[in-house]
Amino acid sequence: MAKDKERRTAKLYYVEHNFTAKETATRVGVTEKTVGKWVEEGHWRAERDARNSSPAKRLNNIKEIISKLSEEWLDLNRRVKEMEENRDDPKEIAEVRGRIKNIDDAVSKWNKTLENIEKENTVPLATYIAVMEDIFQALMHHNRDMYMNLIDFQENHIADVSEKLG
Repeated sequence: MAKDKERRTAKLYYVEHNFTAKETATRVGVTEKTVGKWVEEGHWRAERDARNSSPAKRLNNIKEIISKLSEEWLDLNRRVKEMEENRDDPKEIAEVRGRIKNIDDAVSKWNKTLENIEKENTVPLATYIAVMEDIFQALMHHNRDMYMNLIDFQENHIADVSEKLG
């Protein structure tokens, strides 16, 4: 197909980089209508949504939030020490300590959320192996030579994952 390369490029922009159909069309050099058609036919919107709400993305977002809260906590803690050294108003010191306490509570809640997401999204080893076997069976039927070239990879990969998940 003449537009195969454009379609693959458009999918990359739309799905992985979250560009709009209009932005994607401009970058790829096709009409917005064409991109809209590809989005519908290829179910790109569902794939993009799934990628954006993937456990890995959610975990990274929460880790970033915790990191920013930790930086704020450290800044406030330094401020309290300075205020105490300067014998500043006890009410102001108490107010800053209250903000530190709120950050402690928030970090605790975000950490719990992080743990829950990790637990919910840990794939049992048996399920992982079954999916990999399905993929490699499909590959064997699709391209036997490629399958044969990947047998060592498959065995090593399953051994690595078994060590991690087992």
